[in-house]
Amino acid sequence: MPNCKPDDAKINVLVLNASLKHANDDVSNTGEVAQLVIDRMNEIEPGKVEAEMVRLADKNIPVGLKFKENDADEWPEIAGKLRKADIVIFATPIWWGGRSSLMQRVIERLDAFDEEYIAEGRSAFYNKVAGVVITGSEDGALSTMGTIMMVLTWMGFTLPPECAAYWVGEVGQPPATDRERRLKNQATPHMAQNLARNLLYYAHLLKQHPLAPKR
Repeated sequence: MPNCKPDDAKINVLVLNASLKHANDDVSNTGEVAQLVIDRMNEIEPGKVEAEMVRLADKNIPVGLKFKENDADEWPEIAGKLRKADIVIFATPIWWGGRSSLMQRVIERLDAFDEEYIAEGRSAFYNKVAGVVITGSEDGALSTMGTIMMVLTWMGFTLPPECAAYWVGEVGQPPATDRERRLKNQATPHMAQNLARNLLYYAHLLKQHPLAPKR
């Protein structure tokens, strides 16, 4: 069994929050569940987790496939954070049964990394661990997770067991009461705990035993 005990190295965690809410809007369910995962990480390894949550709704990310589309494009900064991260959490609400437009935009802009992979024979996301957070007012969580996970694994991310945490409300309930009902749900914190633990475990494992494929 490989040694994957936590070392002294900091674990860099990046959360891409694809909520459509802005920083000055009401609390984002997606942001809160993602923060719950970060909080659990800090409980598991106090002082060793450096986490940042990027609220995509407040960033200028134009349509395109290159690393930089124009002078106002803020994707290059996010791409730099992706390169530095040990763990990346892709967090999105469900809109009409699927991921948000912002999460779709992220996946489209990841295409430049894929082109780089094809040209160089090595993914920038090798030895990086990915997790998924989903929230919504009704069904669609499992389908949304599956389509995101498919992209991430082909991009080169490592997906550990139980690599997702989610909450969805009942059909027909007013979305304004989502947060109140979510906070009463015990399954989501349980998933967040397992997600946090497994992301950290595999991040340490890959630091100590990195994947080093040859062309």
